[in-house]
Amino acid sequence: MRLPPFESPTLAELRAWWRTRDEQAIQRLILEIQRQRLTLLELRNLIDSGVQQARAADRTLVERGEPLMTLRIRIAQEVLRVGDIDDTRQKSRAEQEKLAVRTEGQMEYAREGRLRRQRRNI
Repeated sequence: MRLPPFESPTLAELRAWWRTRDEQAIQRLILEIQRQRLTLLELRNLIDSGVQQARAADRTLVERGEPLMTLRIRIAQEVLRVGDIDDTRQKSRAEQEKLAVRTEGQMEYAREGRLRRQRRNI
């Protein structure tokens, strides 16, 4: 999805829109949300590459609980929480499906970690 140029809303504007619900402001807010979602996908790709490089250099850098893995899992959780993000301008359908499979694997890893923590806390 190609976004038109727009000025990002400020915190003061967001608060004002909350009170007034200005139509043009709502459109800008939607653009800002989509921009942040596209950035989230870009960050996920970057952290995935970083984890792969770290794993090749030193596997202890990407063990459960290490900052890189914690960040990777947190970003994957946010992408899944948001749902569909239209980034067709960047990726083919095959690439999107491959990314979805990888994200599901990351979520499974996160669920396993959460289950281990729950068992440990019982």
